[in-house]
Amino acid sequence: MGPSLPILAVACVAGCLLPLPWTLACSVALLAAAFRGRRTILFAAAVALVFACLDTAFRDPVARSLPSALVTVSGIVTEAPASDGAPFVMSSTPYGALSVRAAGRTEAGEQISIRGRIARPESMRDQLRRRGISAVIDGRILAHERGRGFAALAARVRAWTLRRLSLLPQPAAALLDGALIGERGQLDGRAAEAFSETGTTHVLVTAGLHLGAFAAMLLFVCEALGAGRIAASLLALAGVGVFIVLSGAHLPAIRAGVMVSCALMARAYGRAPLGPEAIAVAAIIISLWEPWAVGGASFSLSFSCVIAIALFAAPIAAVLERLPLPHLVREGIALTLATQIGVWPLQAAFFLQLAPYAPLANALVVPMVAPALAFGMFTVAHPAFAPLASVACGWILGVVRAISGLPFAHVAATPPPSWTIALYDLAAIWLGLRRRRIAAAAMAFASALCLWPPRFHDGATHIVALDVGQGQSIAVLSRGHASVVDGAPAPQGTRTVVPFLVRAGVHRVDALVVSHPHQDHLAGFSAVIEALRVDRLIDGAWPAHGAFRALIRDAEAAHVPIVHARAGAAWRTGDAEFTVLAPFDRPLRRTHDDVDNDSVVVRVRAGACTALIMGDAEAEEERALLDAYPSATLRADVLVVGHHGSSYSSSASFLAAVRPRIAIASVGRHNPYGLPSPAAIARLRVAGARVLLTSREGTVDLELSGRALECTHDKRNPIHIFAEDE
Repeated sequence: MGPSLPILAVACVAGCLLPLPWTLACSVALLAAAFRGRRTILFAAAVALVFACLDTAFRDPVARSLPSALVTVSGIVTEAPASDGAPFVMSSTPYGALSVRAAGRTEAGEQISIRGRIARPESMRDQLRRRGISAVIDGRILAHERGRGFAALAARVRAWTLRRLSLLPQPAAALLDGALIGERGQLDGRAAEAFSETGTTHVLVTAGLHLGAFAAMLLFVCEALGAGRIAASLLALAGVGVFIVLSGAHLPAIRAGVMVSCALMARAYGRAPLGPEAIAVAAIIISLWEPWAVGGASFSLSFSCVIAIALFAAPIAAVLERLPLPHLVREGIALTLATQIGVWPLQAAFFLQLAPYAPLANALVVPMVAPALAFGMFTVAHPAFAPLASVACGWILGVVRAISGLPFAHVAATPPPSWTIALYDLAAIWLGLRRRRIAAAAMAFASALCLWPPRFHDGATHIVALDVGQGQSIAVLSRGHASVVDGAPAPQGTRTVVPFLVRAGVHRVDALVVSHPHQDHLAGFSAVIEALRVDRLIDGAWPAHGAFRALIRDAEAAHVPIVHARAGAAWRTGDAEFTVLAPFDRPLRRTHDDVDNDSVVVRVRAGACTALIMGDAEAEEERALLDAYPSATLRADVLVVGHHGSSYSSSASFLAAVRPRIAIASVGRHNPYGLPSPAAIARLRVAGARVLLTSREGTVDLELSGRALECTHDKRNPIHIFAEDE
């Protein structure tokens, strides 16, 4: 009966991950392996697989049907707004938990009624799912009163805990906000980045580390007071349940709670807490309860971490016995190294980076999590413990900041494909179970594939207008090379531009082109320069002020050559030919906006297809281009319109010369400038262009191959265009 549970767990996970035909094929194979003349195993596996293969829409919080009309919804405020007008969370509604946007003050634990429209923004789908939220409601609060019931009580306790933790100085308070009640708090961006760079982000939110430490503390206290193994395990199990509820019952905490509960139950029954049966039961429960989450970052990291600890912690600890170190130190190092064996390929896949110092950082940080947690709880009870909590949190923050400052603290990593991670996992399990040389060689080979994953380029050139909000960034990819025209606002450099390039397998950029010195077109390039190798930065030789001066300083510090472009400059990126059409030797003056009308205008040609990227050029620079070049030079299949579709750009005479088939305007949703202008959009449509907005379509990917151009912003309805003869 022993092997049946792990096999059943693999079957359930496969049923959640794979399409139905593959699921059925795997089911037959797994059932054949599990069936040894015992009909119970066959029946249990068949039921689990059928359940896993069913449509999971009714269990996915963001797949529930929503009303289109105005509705009145009542529920409990479980996460109060951080400030007036900020969104908050309301649960216990007919539509599940909702993120609420409404004016007015409210407090955690209140029962409110709100009237408005429920929607599910596509851009927030994954974010909502991770938080267990069904949708967003915009409206107005009709009434609120003191809430009743356990959900309201838990929300009030969380709010009270948050107020008590505010007695601590920042960022210690923010650290404990995440550890105790699942809130990221006010942790500043640089500190959060340091945790990410050192592979210690798991310290910031209630999950397996905190629940495991809490359960260990409860076991120690219960057994010190005379409770036996079974009683201590059951009391710890109850305590973990209360901790999960008071921490907000976020999905990562619930998922970790299931795993910790299985370990405690196994301990109560005299089994290994991290034995295969306990891990398998946790996998079965989670895959049946939230099948849509299987394969996500939290699920994958949690189980990879636990399985790696079960396989490698004891052998590593045995090797470390030769060193003159205290037992607890050896155990801590063994757990840290085993964890890293399990999670580093997934960190590259999900977070696009490797943290070479993660074992060192975790070895120094993880042992201090339990004291920080304990002193944080004591501080909630009495402020006299605040200095001790501050010391523990200060150690964690100091270690993380110091290690994040070391050379190569984080390395941008191309995400390894799923099949390379699967090979690595199989090799790791083989090595953990058998520890043979051939298994070690297989794991080394799989590690190399994850570190340097094979990239299969389609041979086409891609022009991609990234969705960066109110700003612009146009990436051109061809045969593994890349150039980027404009770098988006500063936050989008880290959030969007760098991740896009790394996912595309780009670690060296041929050129970064600044169309003009406005921050929404250039500030994000600093993140690109920091994360990747850049051959040159191309600008228009403008005076260095503000964000542009900061970018120049960053480029010089990274020894990136700076090239001042003028009309006629050219370079290649793979099969794509870049030509600068403007600015000219004599800049335009006394225009509507001299900075915008001094934009670097770039023509990109791949095969018979051409794109024109205008920066913030307006009608005056368009007129100068018409005067300087024949229509054949300006003719383009794709036009990235000037100034985000402003009414001052895309003049009728210019469009008559360009004759674009596709026009792209990079704009932010609900931007305060009213862009794009209806007048400019009307002129583009009159000129025969198909208009695409990043605010509506999201990131737009144009594939240029030979004489054909394909736009795949909508996979279901791609646009196919063939280049015309000039």
